[in-house]
Amino acid sequence: MLEAFKAIKEKHLEAKRIIEEATAEAEKIKQEAAQRGSSAYEEAYEAALSQAEQKAVEVKRKTAKEAEQELEKFLSQAEDRSKRIDAKAEKNFQKAVNAVLNTILI
Repeated sequence: MLEAFKAIKEKHLEAKRIIEEATAEAEKIKQEAAQRGSSAYEEAYEAALSQAEQKAVEVKRKTAKEAEQELEKFLSQAEDRSKRIDAKAEKNFQKAVNAVLNTILI
């Protein structure tokens, strides 16, 4: 009977040791997984940040190009208006000169 208790105690101690080793190994695996998960998160975050920066650069370029096109369009329209105003001013100047000459000469 004493031998049976000794055997049970030994098996109990062995089982306890196996459980402790398994618990330690599980904790180690858990920590490694958390670290890998953290690394994966950081990699994903960096990739998303890089994509966002690239998109911002693209949007900035596109906006600058569109603004330049609008400015060119505006300047072209302003130049056309200026030419029309100059032509009208020249025509009105000629009319004014003719009116003054007609008044003096008549």
